Amino acid sequence: MREVDISIVTFQPDFPLLAQLLASLSEPTGDEVARNLFIQDNSPDPEVAVRLVAMPELQPGAAFARVDVKISGANLGYGRGHNANAARGSAALVLLLNQDCVLEPDVLGRLLHSASLGPETIGAWELRQIPYEHPKTYDPVTLDTVWASGAALLVRRKAFDEIGGFEPRIFMYGEDVDLSWRLRAKGWRVVYRPQLAVVHRTYKEAHEVKPLQVFGGVSTNLALRARYGGVVRTLEGLVMLCAEILAPPSFPGRRIGLAKAGLGFLWRWPYFAWTAVWPTAQFKPRFHGWSYELRRDGAFVEFASRRENPGRARPLVSILIRTVDRPAWLREALTSCANQTYENLEVVVIEDGPDKSRAIVDEFRDRLAIRYRATGERTGRAHAGNLALAEARGEWLNFLDDDDLFFADHVEVLVDAVQRANVAGAYALAWETQTEFLDRQDAQYEEVMHVTRHCQRFDRLTLWHHNYLPIQAVLFSRTLFEQHGGFDEEMDQLEDWNLWTRYTLEDDFVLVEKTTSKYRVPANSRIAAERQARLDLAYRDALERQRSLRVTLSPREISEMADAYVRGQAVMMVTRNDLRRFMSSNRMLARLAAYRQPVRRALRRLGLLR
Repeated sequence: MREVDISIVTFQPDFPLLAQLLASLSEPTGDEVARNLFIQDNSPDPEVAVRLVAMPELQPGAAFARVDVKISGANLGYGRGHNANAARGSAALVLLLNQDCVLEPDVLGRLLHSASLGPETIGAWELRQIPYEHPKTYDPVTLDTVWASGAALLVRRKAFDEIGGFEPRIFMYGEDVDLSWRLRAKGWRVVYRPQLAVVHRTYKEAHEVKPLQVFGGVSTNLALRARYGGVVRTLEGLVMLCAEILAPPSFPGRRIGLAKAGLGFLWRWPYFAWTAVWPTAQFKPRFHGWSYELRRDGAFVEFASRRENPGRARPLVSILIRTVDRPAWLREALTSCANQTYENLEVVVIEDGPDKSRAIVDEFRDRLAIRYRATGERTGRAHAGNLALAEARGEWLNFLDDDDLFFADHVEVLVDAVQRANVAGAYALAWETQTEFLDRQDAQYEEVMHVTRHCQRFDRLTLWHHNYLPIQAVLFSRTLFEQHGGFDEEMDQLEDWNLWTRYTLEDDFVLVEKTTSKYRVPANSRIAAERQARLDLAYRDALERQRSLRVTLSPREISEMADAYVRGQAVMMVTRNDLRRFMSSNRMLARLAAYRQPVRRALRRLGLLR
């Protein structure tokens, strides 16, 4: 029998919502699971405690093998509350939950099964939050994440105990980052499980600003800079705080609240500096302003709950992959397909040449509905793509080059977009990933930079001028292939641009402003220049082929297209001289720019700069 300790910290809870959480934890899991429930109530109101212990879901004979409710009488903070719960349990796995989360159907059983499969180096498993997923990036292949949200997190007790649990001096906001970083510094992996979700309505509306989150986040960020970044990173944070205080306030009390957060940090600075955690080969802390990670666009693209929308249509989607004897790259691409949150999926792999990748495809037959075909001899990218289109059975189609990757929500986001907008195609934002290729055969590489090259709302004139639709970013209806055919097989470059041009002569596509995929370009300048030269030659050929296309438009439609094109191409150009003039015109920024290098040199001499 599996056993799990469930830890919930409550504070003035919404009792109907808490009852929903407890009910979702009580649902059958398919096998026997001993669920030990620990609740630490931090509510100062004694009447809340009375109502809490009287909840029917917490009475003997319910779904929990053990129920242990403790009343703090005061707000201990989120991390200290979970530490107290964990100390009373003994199961090898501990599930940490916010009081306002509700598990999606069958999540608990699948989560525990996933944890039982290992590997033993994983110390924590983060669940996805809906309707709004946290925008931090993660590895689409391994699903390793730089840190995990504590709102819904399964931790291995051995790992949790090894690092001493949550930092008790972080009251709220960012304590999960600190926990994750200390786990990773000890060699534990922290992974994301996007297929397992909880409904967490932490925002009343998109882009909501929470003052307490702002103040708590700033205070914790400074503390983590002191613990993980040393003096220089801490001073950078204090400079950022000064700039924030001087900036126009976005809500009442912002300046005072930020100043108090800064003073509170200064009081705690010696403690966090004394308990410094140093980088390792596997762990290097990252500070991006007030954040701790590179973030994907689209934080407030909404996801639907399966519990709340059980009858939602989920048509079959075909992912079409062309490959040429690149097994290591193909394995990564297929893994990103297997990690998709959208379940009604098939994958068609066409090998342009001899049968070299069948063994790789066979590795995924227990995770994907997958078909493989090799042409036997090289026939070209366009011909291989047409074979994939003909093989596909899905109502919706999406290409994926073998060296590109989907984030786990890619298909779900685009299917939702076409259903909502009732259009024939949708595309999302994609990262152009500058990559240093260390070993192309074994897919060893270093990602140097991520750039969102295109963020263009659908506009035909712009598409006729240049391609802003990365091939893997587009989901399109099978009817477009049936009506307009596939790739022009005389083309070996920009064949996708030609395809999108034909598919959108009469049908609209819609943009989803969320980063759901990434494609690779060489970081090496010489290789990049050679690649661009080939694309330039192909561009001229593609333009010539467009001359044969015809479209019927009214004068009004042409005028509207021209207006949209002009608006879309209006770009503000900021030069280095513009930046220098701005810096010199602002006295504080000019002083900071002047003092930055001398400060760094002095700190380096003192041995304080890492």
